Amino acid sequence: MPLLKRKAFCLLDPPKDLDPDQKIWQIRFTKEVFTDYQEYLERVNLFRKRVWTCNSTGRMHLTYEEALVSEREAREKIMQIPQDFSALVLKMVQFSMLKMNDLVTEIVEKLRDTFTQGEELNGKLENSGRRCKIMKVLVRNGRTCYEVGWLGESREAMSTTIEEKDKLARQKLPFSKGLLKLFIKESTFQNSPWLVHNNLAKEYGIPIEPPKELREKIANNQEMMAAKKKRINPKDGESTTENVTKKTKSGGCMEDQLCYQVKYPIEDSLVKPSADDPVFTLRPVPSINFVVPMENVGNLLMVWDFLSCFGKVLRLSPFSLDDFEDAITYESDTNLVAEVHTSILSLLINDHAEYHSLIQQKKRKEKVTTKIWVQYLCDFLEMDSITKSKDHLAKIKNGNYSGLSVHVKLEILNEMVHCANLTEAVRGKIDKNIEQQQSLMASKREEDLEELRKRREDKRLKGTKSDDERSKEPSDSTNQHVPTDMGEVGDVTVLSSVENKHQDNSVRCFGDVSKLDVLASRRALMKQSVESKISAEKEKEALRMQELQKLREESKARKKEARERKLRKLRLELFEREMEKLHIWTDPLGTDRDHNRYWFFQRDGRVFVESADHNLWGYYSSKEELDALMGSLNPKGKRELELQRHLERDYPKICSAFHKRSKEMAIRVRQEDTSVFRRSVRVSALPKDESNTPSFLRYVNKLKR
Repeated sequence: MPLLKRKAFCLLDPPKDLDPDQKIWQIRFTKEVFTDYQEYLERVNLFRKRVWTCNSTGRMHLTYEEALVSEREAREKIMQIPQDFSALVLKMVQFSMLKMNDLVTEIVEKLRDTFTQGEELNGKLENSGRRCKIMKVLVRNGRTCYEVGWLGESREAMSTTIEEKDKLARQKLPFSKGLLKLFIKESTFQNSPWLVHNNLAKEYGIPIEPPKELREKIANNQEMMAAKKKRINPKDGESTTENVTKKTKSGGCMEDQLCYQVKYPIEDSLVKPSADDPVFTLRPVPSINFVVPMENVGNLLMVWDFLSCFGKVLRLSPFSLDDFEDAITYESDTNLVAEVHTSILSLLINDHAEYHSLIQQKKRKEKVTTKIWVQYLCDFLEMDSITKSKDHLAKIKNGNYSGLSVHVKLEILNEMVHCANLTEAVRGKIDKNIEQQQSLMASKREEDLEELRKRREDKRLKGTKSDDERSKEPSDSTNQHVPTDMGEVGDVTVLSSVENKHQDNSVRCFGDVSKLDVLASRRALMKQSVESKISAEKEKEALRMQELQKLREESKARKKEARERKLRKLRLELFEREMEKLHIWTDPLGTDRDHNRYWFFQRDGRVFVESADHNLWGYYSSKEELDALMGSLNPKGKRELELQRHLERDYPKICSAFHKRSKEMAIRVRQEDTSVFRRSVRVSALPKDESNTPSFLRYVNKLKR
């Protein structure tokens, strides 16, 4: 069974009391059955994520189906181990206290000199090597020996002898260490000590009860662990020498000492205020300025999100949540509401399911228009699968749909959306988007791995280059400074000697050295000094050019890195845009300490807050409120830490949506408050009633056929 977060994942039991005519969905590789398509999709999406681990091999980052295949292949490999060896291995594994690698090594060493009945080996007969077969395993005087049949050319036993194991040899074991590890993993359920599954133990006659020595050893280990745990976490009223010493040194109480041992994050309700907590801001109160009643906000958001996500499938132009809210609460008929119903009903007809059959029975046209959509809505409510809103059917037939309450309107739309979710068109769109998302994520992973390899290679080359430069520096410095210093010392020595000679010549009237020799030596010294200065200048110039070249290379590397960083950012933005295009449904950002759920709808530009009982709703629509919300979250709690991370991840996106919404709202308010518009004389003025018409009444579906 594949593992999720290193834990066994239990499959769902089949639903009970299923209606024979009820529509169900089954996952191919788990055989799980669902009666709700949304739950089926969520389950399939979970199985398609690369979060699963193969229980047999330990391979990670697999899909559920890939993990199943990996486990099946591992089981097929395990079947290659002969039965005789399986019994020997399991007997050595049972109650062993060794680690896996040590246990495998010990088993391999023992099996090298252990042979089983029916096994073909190499043996020595009359000082010549021949193939033989173990006919029987014998025990004589506490020693194991074998009845060996010596094989002829026909591979049949020509003669038999009793041989010791020293005269027999096997080429190699029929399995590898890796396969042996897989076999041990599959055959045991505990590893300290190792315990074989009871059914295998009974099959091979392996004792289940541990020996007395092992029981005593386990009991001693448990006592030591309990004593250690007691020293770390003493009960109330108890203390140990270590804790008393710590308490005396720090001067703090035991509770303060132990509170630092808590590993955060923990369950939010268990988080207590502590001295190291930052200053949390007050959580802002969400706005509740909804046009629809509070209890209907959830249905309103669900229907609008579906219409926004699957607008192209429905052939419905997008519209804002505010327009949808105003249209639903409007006391008269609106084109927006008519287009919404028409698009969903057309989708249901084209699905050729129950609703399509009902339309054919009533001999209606298969094309729904905004003028006759109410008739088709009545047909929809007459279906057997629709249990709600039937009480209002007569009122709708009388042409009084706009007179229905907001709750009833949204309830009807909720039923229609549920049926639309089950259509082949919507399901196909969801499956296609999921496949494209997985393909995008796979290509991004490949790009990231390639970029990581490139960075490592560049880093390795850079490190090699710097090592070469460091190895050259000592020799260069020696070559540069020694000649100069020697030249300077030589100049001083020669000059002093010449001056001494000159003084001696001035004192002596007669000498061996003439004035011409003194002048020649001076010229040589001057020439040597000039040459040394020129060489020093050349060396300085070379060093300066080398430093300049180094600066140029560093500047080029910085520019290259900046370009690559910019390209990475552009690729990431492109990836996020493509993923947003494939958006299927909106997931919550997370929950807070009180289990309030937070939703962000980018098309609307607000962060909605849903209470734990799903009855109360509110929203945040400004950056200041978002900052205050993030500052009020305590990261020591698991739920609030996850919510904080999601808010930080989507912070730029949310702030951008807030800014866009505030601009749109300002324009909308200005248009509603202004009754007179300045227009050019050449342009004919619009009628007054149209210029002040709200946007939801001006809606036009540009995608309909």
